[in-house]
Amino acid sequence: MSKEKNSYRYPGANSFTTEQAHLFMGREQDRENLYQLMLARQIVVLYGKSGYGKSSLINAGIIPMLEQEREEKPQYFSIRLYNREQNIDAFSKSPLNTFITALSANTEELAWMQDFKENAYPRGLLWYWIKQHQFQQPETPIILFFDQFEELFTYSEQEVEAFAAELNLLLYQRIPDFLSKKEYFTELDNEQTNFIFTKPEIKIVFAIRSDRMSLLNRLAKYLPNILKFNYELDALTENEARQAIVKPAQLEGEHFISPTFAYETPVIDAIINRVKNSHDGKIETATLQIILRFIEEHKVPKLEGKSITLEHLGNIKDIFKDFYQTSLNKLSQQEKAIASKTIEERFIQNNQRIPFADTYLKAEDEWTDNLLKQLEESTLLRKERDSAGRFIYEIGHDTLIEPIVEFAEERKIKAKKIAEEKNKQAEAAKRQQAIQALENKNLQQILEARKQLLNYALIAGVILTGLLVFASLLWRMAEKEKQNANKAQQQAQKALYELYYQQAKTVKDNGDNILRNKDAETARDYYDSASIILEQIPETETDSIAKELKSELQKLLKK
Repeated sequence: MSKEKNSYRYPGANSFTTEQAHLFMGREQDRENLYQLMLARQIVVLYGKSGYGKSSLINAGIIPMLEQEREEKPQYFSIRLYNREQNIDAFSKSPLNTFITALSANTEELAWMQDFKENAYPRGLLWYWIKQHQFQQPETPIILFFDQFEELFTYSEQEVEAFAAELNLLLYQRIPDFLSKKEYFTELDNEQTNFIFTKPEIKIVFAIRSDRMSLLNRLAKYLPNILKFNYELDALTENEARQAIVKPAQLEGEHFISPTFAYETPVIDAIINRVKNSHDGKIETATLQIILRFIEEHKVPKLEGKSITLEHLGNIKDIFKDFYQTSLNKLSQQEKAIASKTIEERFIQNNQRIPFADTYLKAEDEWTDNLLKQLEESTLLRKERDSAGRFIYEIGHDTLIEPIVEFAEERKIKAKKIAEEKNKQAEAAKRQQAIQALENKNLQQILEARKQLLNYALIAGVILTGLLVFASLLWRMAEKEKQNANKAQQQAQKALYELYYQQAKTVKDNGDNILRNKDAETARDYYDSASIILEQIPETETDSIAKELKSELQKLLKK
């Protein structure tokens, strides 16, 4: 079994793959119990809550055990029944034909059975393909794993019944009804005829969510023993969780992204206490793996030693906040705005997860297929099917609700502070404008008064030519007063521009402090505000210091 190159030791919220079997820790007892039950029984139902690791147990637990068989290895197929993508042909869109497509891929057909294939449809085609695999290894069982089997029940009642009928033929009948005619065997030798009548050994594992178990009753008509042998996959015990935390970190290998490391005991205790259920002390696998993946991805590269300490760990609640923020930061600005608004205002209501159909999200909130795909791949959102076959999306795990709510509240507080700061700046600008208007009015009144005085002097000069020298003196005084008024106006204007500059510099310095705290988005808002203030200073009045500040802000805003 090859190991993935440059792999992480923890898959996060994603399921373990077969290639990650060496990392699948803490489920040894479940793996052995299910394996033995599967070998002893024809049909086994594996059930458990979402997030408990059913897919991981099959992929990284049971399948690797099959591959390690010393004798001839059993043939196995891991099958998902949902297959309704637009680019898939109509034949492959039913659950039965999805199953047949999986069996027939890269399979060499027996030439002497071609006539059977032509007559098999619509009943017996599944039997036909199973026979091809039986011929290759007649002494070994064929094991069928149906992961997320609840997907079957998103199809119509007719399609579900057709699927169940074919399984009934495969498990309980030697040959399909159409082969009862003797003419089918006239050209076959005894060995071939015996092969046709030899039932293949089939074993089936249905993996289904606990809350969907009742749906299996719909198959009881064709599979009467489907609910007889079940295996419940519970959440991790504290001891199992400790193994899942500690052991992967100790594994060596060049294919790992990180070197070996360890957790100090208080760190393990803190993680366990944070994620275990209060009523039974059990731990959800997916929740635990989100924390461990974040530690490996973001904390381990900063290690000075080889152990994760409580100081490295920090507040575990912040890990889920960072997980949320990191998932959003991978989106474009427009996608981020759409996603954060919908997730915080719609997906979470009254501290509960609220599911939405993809059609609703696209129509009401302008979501795109690409946006949904990105958030599904990040495991921030979980996608399922409802009874009508629609995609239903919801927050990936209950553990994420509280951190997302807190993150949203913090973001609202920041936005409110920025808005208040902008309002203060706007009010300050209005006050300055009012002061400037008042000063201009006073200056105008002074000029009007001097002008009126000059007029009086001129009239007096006409009437009293003898006072010409005096009138001339008054005129000079008026001119001097006018110059003084202009100078006062220029000084007031310069003082106003200086005030604008000081305000802009203060706002920019606040932005620098916020940027040092790695909040680039909020810092950018401050830089925008400083730039707006500087725009009130005309280019002709901008001195070298203000020009430098404008240039610096332009560079920051381009980043």
